[in-house]
Formats: sequence, structure tokens, C-alpha cells
Amino acid sequence: MKNHIVLCISSIALFLLSVSCKQHTNHHVQIISSTSVSDSIPLIILKSYLNRQESIAYKDLSLLLKTGKLLFTSDIKEELQSIFHIELKAPASLSHISTKEQHFIITTIDSVDSRFLSVSVDSINFFEQYNQYPLWIKKNGKTCNPYKQITSYLHTGVTAITRGTGAYLEKHSIDTYLNYIKPYFIKPELVHISNEVSIDDSCSYNGMKLSFATKSKHLEIVKQLRASIVELTGNHNLDAGIPAYYKTLQWYKDNNIAYFGGGRTVQEAAKPLILKLKDSSQIAWIGFNERCPLGECAGIRPGANRYSDEKARTVIDSLKNKAHINYIIACIQFSEVDSYAPHASQKTICKKLIDYGADVVIGSQAHIVQEIGIYKGKNIFYGTGNFLFDQTYKKGVRQAYMLKCYFYKGKIIQFHPMYTFMNAKKQPALANDIEKSAIQDSILLEKNF
Repeated sequence: MKNHIVLCISSIALFLLSVSCKQHTNHHVQIISSTSVSDSIPLIILKSYLNRQESIAYKDLSLLLKTGKLLFTSDIKEELQSIFHIELKAPASLSHISTKEQHFIITTIDSVDSRFLSVSVDSINFFEQYNQYPLWIKKNGKTCNPYKQITSYLHTGVTAITRGTGAYLEKHSIDTYLNYIKPYFIKPELVHISNEVSIDDSCSYNGMKLSFATKSKHLEIVKQLRASIVELTGNHNLDAGIPAYYKTLQWYKDNNIAYFGGGRTVQEAAKPLILKLKDSSQIAWIGFNERCPLGECAGIRPGANRYSDEKARTVIDSLKNKAHINYIIACIQFSEVDSYAPHASQKTICKKLIDYGADVVIGSQAHIVQEIGIYKGKNIFYGTGNFLFDQTYKKGVRQAYMLKCYFYKGKIIQFHPMYTFMNAKKQPALANDIEKSAIQDSILLEKNF
């Protein structure tokens, strides 16, 4: 795994589309088309997680500003008045804006806050289609395209390519299995998979119950999805025995895939994964297993990294204050609960990790998708649900989300849940509007924001 992420965007290779927005120039600002993004900065519109509206029409921005439904930060007040020919009242401070309100906020890319979700303008999201995004400004002292400093990252839920999923793959191709989701794994520069099974090419999926294994030809799915990071905090990685676990660790190394949260020794299991991104910031992933119910944690044998408060506090302090890591992603295999709501221990550990200095906490164990929340201004995702697994026996285990994340200037500034629903053939697919709304109703609760 290379420790540097490099993205070279050639202006010759880009087919930049014009956008229909009015131009206005004065001494301070010019609203521009996307063909001039190399010397401009984008304005980003944000909303609460609880606000379901995903796009705003450019033509409505002036009215929203006039009526106070679109708040703005002080650094762009003058620019907005020039663009829209209106007098604006007092600006807002992002740090004082409630994450529960239904209003919108407009600010610069440098002020984007992960407590809020970005909103598309005319159905174009800056983070997805920056070269078609209509809301850019020229401002004194700003002369570079910030998109070139952004690293995209996709974080997924429970993966166990075994049992019913393995049986499906014995009859169908990997491409068929991944048909509905593979296109979303083309763009991200970093892809995370939390894999819970090891390689045993002699295993039979028929009759397999709670002791899991996979075949190397089916683990190729990890490569097909362009995974660069594998999390090993799961409960079932030792089900097929230590030789199978070692074989799988070697498979990751042979395929240039970094792993964390597990390993051959206690020391390797506890070792953070540190990557240097293209903006030169350093990001760390740390992983733990809360309870180790199957004896799967490292000790006298290999396995996952067992959680303890002291271990977590020590590693986070070392990363922050000795290694000077910019951002820490903490991933936890909690004890499982058959509920959208996290159990008391989950809540306690998540809050402790943030108190210790972690920047986001993501639960890796959930077979039923779980709630999302904010604590001390930082994001908690208690459980993202099943990603590649065979459970379809009830609605909760079919619901999940992947997190589309964007690193910028040393931190994740956006977590976009991409909601999924497992179909009857055990294929993950994007949720339709009804399925998506049902997931949101279950996990986006006002009390958590």
C-alpha cells in the first residue's frame, strides 16, 4: 500500500461543461462558470442531517437569503450582496448553528463542517461534479482550485463473503453480484472494507452456519471494489483457523492492501494504519473489538485488537501529540445488538474515544443499521449495517449505508451516507426513495443531534 495518494488532473483531459449562471464583476468578486475553477473557490451550501432536501435551485438562492432561510458566514457577506444585489443582515457563525434546524447555510469550502451535509445546486453536488458545479467565486488572494487537495474515501459496513453469499457466487459471476454498486467504487481514491472471514479454499458454503470461511476466488471481490484498506476487527476471522488467517493476511500484502485492527501479534493488531494524503496531511485508522465473544482477539495467538480504555487513550494521545497525526478514525466492533438504537456500552465507548481525541467513531459490527449522532461537534456512526453479507430475513438487516467521505486540509469535512438495501438475491443495491426514507426515519433522530 503506497503511503501517498496522488491524483493528477490534467486540464486537457477534462471536458468542462458550461453552466447557466449569471456573471457579475466588481472589485471584489466574480461569479463564474466552471471553466475557470483553477483560480476560484466554491461556495458550499450545507444542511442538517435531519433536513431531507438534497438540492436547491440556483434561481432560488436570492429569495432564501432575503428571507433568512439561507444563513451565511461573515467571510462572504460582501460577495453575496454583490452577486445577488441584496442587503443582508447579520451573518451566522457555523459553530453556533444548531444541527437540528431545517435551515441552510452557505459558506466557503474552507469553512465546511462535517456536522452538516452539503447540498446540491441545480442537482449538482460540488464533491461529485466539481467541474459542473455552478457556484464559484473569484476573490482576492485565492488562486488555486481546492478540489485538487481533496482526497475521496468510501467507508463500508459488514463484509463476510461466505455462506449464502458464497453459494450465490458459486453460480454467478462477481460482476453480476456487484452489478448495482460497483460503479460507485470507481472514483474514490481510498476504499475501506471491514472483512470478517479468512481464506479456506476447501470450505463448502452449503450447510455453513456460524463458522465462516471464504474462497480466494471470491475474496477477489475486495480487489474488484478497489479496496485499499481492510479492517480486521470482526468476530469471525479466526473461524477457519490460524493458518487460514495467516494466508489471508498474506493475500492482503500480496495485493498491496493495507490492514488495521488485527494481525499476527498483539502489537501488529494494535498498530494504527497511517496514510499520507495528497495534501500532505496524515490520517490514522485505529480499530478495536469490544468483547471478543469468539476468542478472536490477539493474545497468545493472532487476531483482532481487544478494546480497553487505557489502550485507546494511549494510542490516541500518541498519534495526536507525538506523531502529530491530523485526523483519527476510530472503528469499533461492538457487541452486537438487534436494534437500530446503540446499546449503553456503545454510547459510552464512542463518547470516550472522542473525549480522548478521536475525530470520528464508526461502529463496524452492526447487522442492523444503527443511529447517527453528533457529540462535542464530532460525528458518531454507531453502525453502518451489512455491506456484503447474506442476511435478508428481515428489513433491518437489509438496510445499510456506505459513507462517502472527503478529506480536505487534514480532516474529513463531509460524510455522505449512501443508503443501500439488500435485494432478495443477496445483492447490495442503492436504496430506492421509499427504502431510503425508511432508513432515515430509523437512524436520524433529533435527540442525537
